[in-house]
Amino acid sequence: MMSDPSPILDELRAMAVFATVVRAGSFAAGARALGLTRAVVSHHIRTLEAKLGVPLAQRSTRSFSLTPAGEAFRVHCERLLDEANDGIRGMELLRAEPRGEVRITCSHHFGGKRIMPALLEFRRRYPAIRLHVAMNDANVDLVQQGIELAVRAGPLADSSLVARRLVREPTMLCAAPAYLRRYRAPQSVAELEQHRWVLYPPTQRAATLRIDGEEVQVAVRGDVVTDSAASRLAFVLAGEGIARLPAYDAAALLASGDLVRVLPEVETAPLDIFLVHSQRIGPSARLLRDYLLGEALPAP
Repeated sequence: MMSDPSPILDELRAMAVFATVVRAGSFAAGARALGLTRAVVSHHIRTLEAKLGVPLAQRSTRSFSLTPAGEAFRVHCERLLDEANDGIRGMELLRAEPRGEVRITCSHHFGGKRIMPALLEFRRRYPAIRLHVAMNDANVDLVQQGIELAVRAGPLADSSLVARRLVREPTMLCAAPAYLRRYRAPQSVAELEQHRWVLYPPTQRAATLRIDGEEVQVAVRGDVVTDSAASRLAFVLAGEGIARLPAYDAAALLASGDLVRVLPEVETAPLDIFLVHSQRIGPSARLLRDYLLGEALPAP
C-alpha cells in the first residue's frame, strides 16, 4: 500500500516558502511574493524548523538573518524551487512553439565541425528561436558578454559556472608523410623530444602520454606556435611537425594517407569538450542545452 504523501507535500511547500522568503529578504516581502499572510509564512517555517530540529532563521520585527543551518538548508530549498519553476516553464514550451533567442559561443574549428551542423538542425526544429552564434577561440566572460551557452575544451576555471561534458574525443599523435620523409619517424617516446612539434595551445611545453598504464611527460619544442586548432591542423598537414590531434580532425586524414599516426602504441589523453553556462539560464537556452547534450552530437 502506498504511504500517505501528505506530510512530504507539506514539507515541500514549506521548503518553497523558505526559499522565497530568503530570496525576498524578509518575511513580509516573501509573504507578498507568495500572496500569503505573514502569519501563514511564519507557520510554514516554524513547522519546517520543528521537523528539522534546528532554527533556520533569526528574526525580529526589523531584521532577518539565516543561521548556519539555515544557510546550508537554503541551497537545497532554492534548488527545489528552481527545478520546479524550470519544469513548469519546460511544459509551457511544449504547449506552444518555442520562441526567444539564445546566445552561444564556440571555437571556430570544433564549432564549425561539430556544433554548426547541430545548430542548423536545431533551427529546423525550432524556427522561432533566434540564435546569436559567436565563433571565438578565446574563453570569453559569459556574464559580461551576455552569452548563455559556451562550448569549451579542458577544465573549468570558474566554479560558479555549470559544465556538462558534450563529448570525450579520442586523440592521437600525428604527422604528415612529408614531415616523416624529412625526419625519421620516432621509434620511441624518448625520440619525441628530438622532433619538431606544432605547439597548441601557445603555452604547450610538454605532452602527456601513457605507456603500459604509466603516465609520462615528454618535453616538446617547435618553430610553429598557434592559438588556433584549425591552424594547428594546417601546419601539421604542411609537414611542419608532430601534434596531438583529436579524432574528428585525424580520422579521415589517416584513412586517406594525408596523415600518419606516430607511435600508435602510445596512448594520449582524450579531449573533453564541455557545454558551459551560468546557474540560471532562460527557457530557450535550456532547450538548446538539452538538445546538444542529448541527440545532437553523436560520435564522429
